[in-house]
Amino acid sequence: MPAAAPDRRPPRHRRRPGPIHAAATALAVGATLAVAPATAATAPTTTPVATTASPGAAAGTVPAPDGTVWTDTDGDAIRAHGGSVVTVREAEVGLDITGDGNTDQEVHLWYGEDKTHATRPVDGVRGYWSTDLTTWHDMGLVLPSHQQLTLRVNAAGTAVEVDPAKVEALKAVANKTAPDATSTQAQIDAAKDVVAPYVATWADEAAGVAATYDETALSNATYRLNGNINIMERPKMLWNAKTRKFVIIYHADGPLPDNADLVRWVRAGGDPADRNIGSRYSRAEIGFATSDTPWGPFKLVSTTKMNWAQGVPNTGREGDSRDMTVFQDAGEHAVDPVADDAYAVYSSEMNKWMYVSRLNAEYTGPLAEGDHAVLGEDFSHRVLPDFSREASSVFKHDGWYYMLTSGTDGWASTPVVGYRSRSMITPTEAVVGNNDRHPSTGQWERLEPRNPCVGDAARTGVGTADPTRCFDSQPTFVLTIDQEEGRFAYMGDRWAVDAGTGSAGEGSRYVWAPIQVSDDGRVTVENVGDWDPANTTLFHPLEPVEPLSFTAHVDERDTFDPTFDVTVDGNRYDGLAADWSTTSLDAAFAARGTHALVGHVAGDGPLAGRYVTATVQVDGPVDVCREPGTTVSASFHQTEWGTMPAALACDGDPATAWSTWAGGTGKKDRVTFTATAAQAWSVDAVHLTNTEGTITGVTVEHRDADGRWLPTTASAVTPGPNGSRTSVAFDAVTTDSLRLTFDTPGSYLKIGELTIPGTVPAPEPGLAVVAHAEVRCLAGSAYVAVRATNDDTVPVDVTLTTPFGSRTVAAVAPGKNAYQSFATRAVGTGAHAVTVTASAVVDGERVDVRHDLTTSAAHCG
Repeated sequence: MPAAAPDRRPPRHRRRPGPIHAAATALAVGATLAVAPATAATAPTTTPVATTASPGAAAGTVPAPDGTVWTDTDGDAIRAHGGSVVTVREAEVGLDITGDGNTDQEVHLWYGEDKTHATRPVDGVRGYWSTDLTTWHDMGLVLPSHQQLTLRVNAAGTAVEVDPAKVEALKAVANKTAPDATSTQAQIDAAKDVVAPYVATWADEAAGVAATYDETALSNATYRLNGNINIMERPKMLWNAKTRKFVIIYHADGPLPDNADLVRWVRAGGDPADRNIGSRYSRAEIGFATSDTPWGPFKLVSTTKMNWAQGVPNTGREGDSRDMTVFQDAGEHAVDPVADDAYAVYSSEMNKWMYVSRLNAEYTGPLAEGDHAVLGEDFSHRVLPDFSREASSVFKHDGWYYMLTSGTDGWASTPVVGYRSRSMITPTEAVVGNNDRHPSTGQWERLEPRNPCVGDAARTGVGTADPTRCFDSQPTFVLTIDQEEGRFAYMGDRWAVDAGTGSAGEGSRYVWAPIQVSDDGRVTVENVGDWDPANTTLFHPLEPVEPLSFTAHVDERDTFDPTFDVTVDGNRYDGLAADWSTTSLDAAFAARGTHALVGHVAGDGPLAGRYVTATVQVDGPVDVCREPGTTVSASFHQTEWGTMPAALACDGDPATAWSTWAGGTGKKDRVTFTATAAQAWSVDAVHLTNTEGTITGVTVEHRDADGRWLPTTASAVTPGPNGSRTSVAFDAVTTDSLRLTFDTPGSYLKIGELTIPGTVPAPEPGLAVVAHAEVRCLAGSAYVAVRATNDDTVPVDVTLTTPFGSRTVAAVAPGKNAYQSFATRAVGTGAHAVTVTASAVVDGERVDVRHDLTTSAAHCG
């Protein structure tokens, strides 16, 4: 229940730790401990100061994934990468987080990595708060790193360990109340920042003088939070209702204690400029830190390996954890009746397999340690049907747990793949001795389509936000805005590698996008540009009232603007239009047929920016010259001062051209251009634009089905002036090839655009007459029986022809037959050819059809 007098967050001018490069042993000279009466350590209770609105972001919106710098209320870039956002009620946690004097707000808390120094050194975890998910207030470094060297080389000279004497020296400096000959005020402040979370009782709290410490935790923190040698990534925060503490859980990593480079570095005094300390991605642990307040300082409780089954991972990789997340299962209490169940989800076995472990009731470690955990109850391993997935992000909806993941490619963005399961812990069995085999049970179901991210990458205002790599981002968390209402948001990072450190730096950006989950479980992460989290329509699928299937003429590319109707969350929106992708429009209207379109809802209504897909049936003439399968050639093209072949006249780019220019006497008086298509088209014109030289006449020929070149009615047509479009018209022909002859006496041509409008030829008229022939036996003799059935709508004249005679039947009515049985005058007969011809007048024209049949051999004896 809420405290009677709630704590308030500290003022914005609270001192924040910064890099200190002096060795801790040097700071300890002359230190003394105060002996004032001890008091219990408590969290700060100072009143916050007023803040101003953020000048760097549109009010009330999350920035589009276009590289925009998202700023806080001080105008500074938000520094919370790889993090999470959780929501708490001030009344429940008993804290006035916003500083307005009340505890009646619902507050969003965002924690993430401060990438100011691109991990050289690691800066630590920074926190922010907001009441609207768009305006963020900086709480400072809530779990800072430090640069106080408290390590030594062990007696054997083989590994590093914490030096108790150096820790004592650090504590002595921290207990100073004023600078002296051996310690500056900055050094004293830095020491206080390190030790403060671990003070058990104070000698003089106002002066910052401690009496007693949690010695074990402090010793561990001086090692594990040293920013020169440790990695602190992907911090997530959970509120624990049982302990009433805020818990930060993060990927804790660094070189192994026995790493030769680390041993050398410590022995040499730990120079921060010396980066040769061994791989900082070797320990592969998860760190746990707690605080009574969201603004900290957070106290490091432990860093630990996670769970494993004996014999499953490679030796030495047991319990490894990298790129991880946590998930708090609201309302579920299998572990504790007060604290919600919580899980760590992490990549293990050198990032090859995904693991899920239950956390203990305090959220400060796995429920069961190491390999003492029960597989299928306390943890599950190798839970995904795919290898090498990381950066897991989990949310729950309608009884399903969903997980979004990235591939493993360093700081580069990769395709995102989604999965789902009915439970977080699944019955995966131990696959001992085989590092490449999946368990036969307990696999999460891969979602289809595999990539949930959608949007037009070329859309104005979103930069190069390629949906195939989730808008150039790596997932870090799924923000649950309202689980009951199904409102979730994707949180991702677009990493920018710092050239000086080779690690992601402060040039990295945030990519947030609304998520929709359909009734059948399809997950969509949608790029809608900048967006308002209060717009509830963004979190529901957009359902067309009728399928978005349009028809258009090939010439309507620039005027294509159909409207459509949709429903969202049961509400109908009529008369919407879309800003269709230029790329998909160009592709659709370049060729006749059915084509896919992608775009975003136009306008400024509540659905503005929503992603839509459609099909369009494009009819009318197409440019045969650019149809797939068409080849073009010319009898001559320019090769001097550049090569300009015939294909450049048909590439759709007026900036390129087919030219027949040649120097000296090389010019041609006559040249030909030939276009051969993959199918026959009905063509009645050619359009072209010549820009240089002189053409005196254009003649067009077509090729018939027998391969003969025949003239059209276009002969020696005089073109228009250079730079203007010339249309060479002729009586329609059906052909797969056109040949244009250009007369250019003493000159040349340069054609930038040449088009051949074509339509599908009308089918040849036919008659629906069905013919059948067979041999029948009658009284020991063979007969050839022929039948023709008129299935057309007009009377037809039918002729039945066999080697044994023929018969013509005039005006066979629709639905009637013409039949004749021809005697062979033999006991048996071989196979024979039979011909059935039918003729009629259809629409004023005579139409003839012919059926060639063959009977089978028969013997009637």
